[in-house]
Amino acid sequence: MSRNKPLLFEVYPGLKEKIPWVPILSNVPTSVERLRQVEKYLGIEGGELWIKRDDKDYHIYGGNKLRKFEFIFGRILKKKRKGVITIGGYGSNHCLACAIISKLFNLKCELFFFHQPLTWHVQQSLLLYNYFKAKLHFNKGILGVAFNAIVFKIFHPKNYAMLPGGSLFFGIGSPLGIIGFINAAIELKQQIDSGIIEEPDVIFVAAGTCGTAAGLIAGFKLLGLKTRVYAVAVSMDWIVNASIIMKNANKALKYLRRKDKTIPDIHIDEDDFELIEGYLGSEYGVKTKRGQFAVDKVVELEGEEKGFKLETTYTGKAMAAVFDFLKSQENKNKKVLFWNTYNSNDLSKYLRETKMDFSKLPKKFHKFYQEKTFQCWQITDCPENIRNNCPAYLNSEYRFWKITECKLDPKKSQKAIEYLTEVITLEES
Repeated sequence: MSRNKPLLFEVYPGLKEKIPWVPILSNVPTSVERLRQVEKYLGIEGGELWIKRDDKDYHIYGGNKLRKFEFIFGRILKKKRKGVITIGGYGSNHCLACAIISKLFNLKCELFFFHQPLTWHVQQSLLLYNYFKAKLHFNKGILGVAFNAIVFKIFHPKNYAMLPGGSLFFGIGSPLGIIGFINAAIELKQQIDSGIIEEPDVIFVAAGTCGTAAGLIAGFKLLGLKTRVYAVAVSMDWIVNASIIMKNANKALKYLRRKDKTIPDIHIDEDDFELIEGYLGSEYGVKTKRGQFAVDKVVELEGEEKGFKLETTYTGKAMAAVFDFLKSQENKNKKVLFWNTYNSNDLSKYLRETKMDFSKLPKKFHKFYQEKTFQCWQITDCPENIRNNCPAYLNSEYRFWKITECKLDPKKSQKAIEYLTEVITLEES
């Protein structure tokens, strides 16, 4: 179900004509579901663990970016921009969401990438960006990304520059993406008021550019909720830190107050949230043992039945923090809500339409396909007639034995298992 106006405008009608917005979400309010099997596994005593299903908020590609985009693309359309310029890692969920929504509104999409470790997820993301008509720009180093994007913007002034994640950057930029999650906080408040879920003690959410966490923190304080947001840092500390979260939240609140003087004059400080560190690993995008374990355990206990999954860059690390929190005796009676920021919709049908033809990508990206990324069909040279009917084919999970029984000669599949077990390393963090 989609809305004809955001909940924010219902609570504060004075904002309706003053803040840009366009309907995108096709399944709101997103459901909240209890994870009873995970509760049993963790031995929770008197507490509860729930999940907010933003993974299904849009029918093509779910996740937290779509909530931000309702306000950001509202501004893009209002300003009659011709396209969007944005930045992300090679396998960026933000960049993929931007490509999909840009195509929805017939806008050009220009993607500038910074480095992250090469994985199959990166390879498939590059193919999908191209499938959804985005233009890919290769860069050397983080400074090169910024420089090239700025130069491109200068020579293409009709394009809208969106910062990574749809968030502010060191407090600079538009707070519209953050307002998307102030709006989300109102959605959760309505679910609490209607008795679907009791007010959580704690919400865990992955923090990559701090926009989602900042919006929820600001929204809960604005609404008078006592729920405390635990923002789990999944990017470098110069991007994710308490100061940036506060700047983002306060800039969004200040923006709203300028538009509507009836909005309470509140301020976010360090006492209003928790920043959880220690789950990133050595760099952005690396797989860690705790993150991978959380991904596997949640899928094993709940994911297959409920139709959602986590991944190892954002949500797996955030769920690992939930596990550690609830294993502590003092927290076993807490009501915890995990805000799922990942997409659970199946993208394999689009990926198959690309025919895995990377030759259509700019030549500088071809090198990403010159080495294998530890996928079973690559290692075994799996015949087309078998791999096309196999659930493991094109799946982001590199350990095929977690998904399906291999239809090849058992010796081949066992060899692939042994090889993958040896070469795939997970960091201790």
